[in-house]
Amino acid sequence: MMPSSDSRYELEVSRADLAQALKIVARAIGILPGDASFRFDNGCLSIEACNTVADAPARGTWPLPIFVGVSWVRRLARRMPAGEPIHLRVDAERLYANRYSEPCAWTPRYPPLSFKPPKIDEAILIPEAARILEPLRIRPSDLEELVSAAQARAAASWSEEERKMIAIVAKAWVLLAPLGVETADLRRLVDDAVRNAWK
Repeated sequence: MMPSSDSRYELEVSRADLAQALKIVARAIGILPGDASFRFDNGCLSIEACNTVADAPARGTWPLPIFVGVSWVRRLARRMPAGEPIHLRVDAERLYANRYSEPCAWTPRYPPLSFKPPKIDEAILIPEAARILEPLRIRPSDLEELVSAAQARAAASWSEEERKMIAIVAKAWVLLAPLGVETADLRRLVDDAVRNAWK
């Protein structure tokens, strides 16, 4: 069900800015199903899916969030329609990017994905990490020593919230690592943000 027809949903977005935002969200969603939301506030279009938000400057009118299947985001991230700027609009319960369109809704069509990090099982995690690190000549025994040393420093009894945070940080680090960001840098930034949130 969409809002009444007198509500106008029309935005102009730079092709490059929209492409960048869609690519960020598409990388985060991978092959997961679900919805992406399109919100507009203070000249900024925010596209959100799977705990990832990407923004692009935009002009126009977009009163309420609109939800579209994440497949729309993946397709547009791979191949943007021709034209500059890109015109986003809603008409007859379809979200258009210039002439390309897919069905959309005023409310999410899928329940939010419950993100549950996997249970920690050293017998599985260490060999898998060793397989990934094999090109760097890291042996499983090296990783076993590393894990033992880390566990000796502090018992790793993570709460469910901490496991979620670690999974989110790891996902972000995969994107930032090629830019020279180390996990310790990102963890420090997150710790500071959490600490400052309570001031």
